[in-house]
Amino acid sequence: MTISLVPGAQMLGWLVSPSVVGSDGRVISWSNPQHRGYPYPEIAGYLLSLLALEGDATLDIRDRIATHLVGDISRSGGVGRDGADYVFDSAMALAGLIAHESAGGVLPDARSIDRLFDFVSANLAARRAGTGLSMAAPDHWSVSYGCHLLKVVIALCAYDDRYPMSTTRALVERLASELTRLYDHGRFRVNADSSLTYLHSHCYAVEGLLVLQGRHRGEFGDLIRGSAQWLAEIQSPEGGLHASHDGRNSLGSLHTDATAQAVRIWSLVDGAAFREQIDRGVDFLAEMATPVGGLRYEPGSNDVNTWATIFGLQAVRWAGQGGQWQWIV
Repeated sequence: MTISLVPGAQMLGWLVSPSVVGSDGRVISWSNPQHRGYPYPEIAGYLLSLLALEGDATLDIRDRIATHLVGDISRSGGVGRDGADYVFDSAMALAGLIAHESAGGVLPDARSIDRLFDFVSANLAARRAGTGLSMAAPDHWSVSYGCHLLKVVIALCAYDDRYPMSTTRALVERLASELTRLYDHGRFRVNADSSLTYLHSHCYAVEGLLVLQGRHRGEFGDLIRGSAQWLAEIQSPEGGLHASHDGRNSLGSLHTDATAQAVRIWSLVDGAAFREQIDRGVDFLAEMATPVGGLRYEPGSNDVNTWATIFGLQAVRWAGQGGQWQWIV
């Protein structure tokens, strides 16, 4: 294992640097002078959730990120990019703002949390949609009613902790019931119309189930364990995970984000049983590390990726120290 850090210290330093967080609080998708990233509200939500776990030391930068994120909320109540508001992105922003406020942060608009919740719950409850746009046949996993939306339960449950409502609990139960039907012999298919598994969204689904299991909102132990075992079986010799899987073969390049997510999952499910996979995964993450502290998105890429580094920071820490489901961002 070649990452020799107070776990994640260099990664955390990069994540709070001007390369990631602008002076106005915007959070950039990746850093690469030849391939510039873009402001990404979903990732701002992740970073808020991560930094909230760091305590008061990050309060000033969190306030700045939260102020910009609240300003990104559209008139419809969601966040996204390229003119589209995404349910998943809005839920991650919601989770981040709740975590930030719970850790002593300031919200410039007290209604921002309610607006995000209303957008997320309305699109899931009434439309079963992944975006605020009307699409007859979504052509991408991120805009579909797919397995990745299981992770939305993190935000819904956090909101329900503040404002307990039977309708929120019913929505969480319905998501779990409907989206776990996409589980297929260890892997989550992208959506009901696809036979493909996208590893990034598969891991999102498992993360949502880990939170539901931890909150005693259902019994998902078999699905969680089966998913973790499937990830172990398809791990590459290099230690990383490929982008996709068709049920027989891995497809695409090795992706740092899904690899870091898998390490987190293995660490939470059974760190001893998956020790070999965890160590190999961390070795792959070390290969993706850059001198500035962030992680490359994939081998050969010069995009130093923000969300992969957020997940990677937790992966490296949990690999050595263990983790808790409450810490999933």
